[in-house]
Amino acid sequence: FTLDDGLSNTTFSKEANLGEAWVAYFSASWCGHCYPTLDAMDLVIPNGSLLVINKDGTNEQYSDMVEWHEKMEDEVGRDLYRPFIHGPELASEVGVGGIPYVVFVDANGNIVTDHLGLWTNTEEMSSIWNQTLAI
Repeated sequence: FTLDDGLSNTTFSKEANLGEAWVAYFSASWCGHCYPTLDAMDLVIPNGSLLVINKDGTNEQYSDMVEWHEKMEDEVGRDLYRPFIHGPELASEVGVGGIPYVVFVDANGNIVTDHLGLWTNTEEMSSIWNQTLAI
C-alpha cells in the first residue's frame, strides 16, 4: 500500500515501514465509540508508530482528514501527533468489517495480532506492543 497523510502530505507505504513495528488503527470520522480506543492507543503507541486510517469511502464528507483530526483532538482533549490517512481501499484489502479495528505489524511487515471493537485496556495494548517489538 501507498497512502498519503491528510495532514502533512507525507506518504506511507508497507515498504517504508519495513524494519519498524507499527500499528494500523482503522476507524471512521462518524464513529463515536471509536474515540476511546484511539485515546488509549495514543497513550501507548509511540509517535511514528501509529497510523490512523479512515475506512469509510462511501461519502465524500468522510474523506476530510484535517477535519477528522481536529474532531478527534477535541474529543480526547489533547494534540494528536499521528498521521490521519484516507484509506478505504486498504481497509477493504485487509478485510476490515467493523470498527475500531487495530492491527499490530512487526518489523518484517507481518501481522502479529489484531483487535476488533472498543478497546481501552492500555496495559493489554502495551503488552501486545512490546511483543510486537520483540519479534
